[in-house]
Amino acid sequence: MERPSPPDRLRRLPFAAGVLVACAVWLLLQTFVWLDQERRHQAERAVLQAEAATVRSRLESELNATLSLSLGLSTFVLAKPDFSPADLAQVAASLIRLQPAIRSVALAPDNVIRYIYPLAGNQKALGLRYLEVPAQRDAVLRLMREQRPVTAGPIELAQGGLGIINRIPVIFTRPDGSPHYWGLASVAINPLPIFERAGIRSDTRDSMRYALRGKDGLGAQGEVFLGDATLFDNPDAVLMEVVIPGGSWQLAACPLAPADEHGLWMQALLGMLAAVAGALMAYSLSAHQRIRSMALHDHLTGLANRRQFKLRGQDLFALARRSGCQLTLLNIDIDDFKSINDTYGHAAGDAVLVYVANTLRTCCRESDLLARVGGDEFVVLLPDTPAGPPLDALLDRLHAAIDVMVPGAAVPIRLHISIGVATCSDATPTLDALMHEADEAMYRAKEKAAG
Repeated sequence: MERPSPPDRLRRLPFAAGVLVACAVWLLLQTFVWLDQERRHQAERAVLQAEAATVRSRLESELNATLSLSLGLSTFVLAKPDFSPADLAQVAASLIRLQPAIRSVALAPDNVIRYIYPLAGNQKALGLRYLEVPAQRDAVLRLMREQRPVTAGPIELAQGGLGIINRIPVIFTRPDGSPHYWGLASVAINPLPIFERAGIRSDTRDSMRYALRGKDGLGAQGEVFLGDATLFDNPDAVLMEVVIPGGSWQLAACPLAPADEHGLWMQALLGMLAAVAGALMAYSLSAHQRIRSMALHDHLTGLANRRQFKLRGQDLFALARRSGCQLTLLNIDIDDFKSINDTYGHAAGDAVLVYVANTLRTCCRESDLLARVGGDEFVVLLPDTPAGPPLDALLDRLHAAIDVMVPGAAVPIRLHISIGVATCSDATPTLDALMHEADEAMYRAKEKAAG
């Protein structure tokens, strides 16, 4: 075959160069797509976990506040075993006024429903023998065996409709000190309004899908009773435990499946974008900014940032106020952090911040909310933690772990911290008030250490 002449080769050079550049740009664009998808996945995962945690917290708050009302029925029977139907009606009406989601309350001496309120619409439930109903027998036997509250359902109620039933054993103490099982008290609740208030909606336009399993409080071993059961096998879903009286549920949360972006259409689009590399770069940068704005974690330490702390902290604060549990906030500040930056450089300052964050993770519980809310300011929200020896022990661990030479630093840096402690009380009606009190306590601790 005759070789092309030099002029022919020169004419073909622009085409060959164009092909080579197009291939190089396409590879570069493909790399950007891969990186962008990975960043988006990480950011969306963080958002998903935060949203699921918020839904879980609201669901626990609504359920526990509602189901715990059944404790009043048990106390009512123990205090007045010779009660009349009118007495029960008065107590039950008060419970329903407190929580309209309650459908009915019932008392079942010897596991037979003898009293129910309201009677209208619930006549079918009167005389029901729990141990003769297969759908409810196991839950009642479990209650008698464990002698603690048991949550059944959601189930189809004998009087019709869907309900969650919280049953509490009523146990008298005989003169010789032995227990006597009288029967049980129960509250039937319509769960749909509770799910709606927690953020679990059936609206298909919602960007999130949820599912719940753990019928009868059996957690991951229980049946799926809400949503798509396949979510629990979806690797993109977040699974979280929902604690309810006498057991737990498991919540699965997953975003709606995105459109397929990896087919031939995307490859054709990348081929066209190879001719406009500058436009693709602008898109990549804007997409990256959107992803960063979605992220809820501090980029340096990996802890929650101020936005996520406020979102989750408000729910923890509200739950503590409703349940009466103690809630303590720690405000932690690194003493003379500015001098560390000025003396050793910002790289050393960043290493100190990362070290403090990792130390907090080691010393605190998984249920505690850790956040970096300022340059060298960290906060720790401690659910169910009153003032006392456990809190003092935690403070001692933090001081001992942080007030040391930073390991792994290029130069020796001795750290000291000041901790302000504030516990939720009537003087702190809001989370902001609690943060303000902890902040003032931190400054007092700093002044005391300086003096």
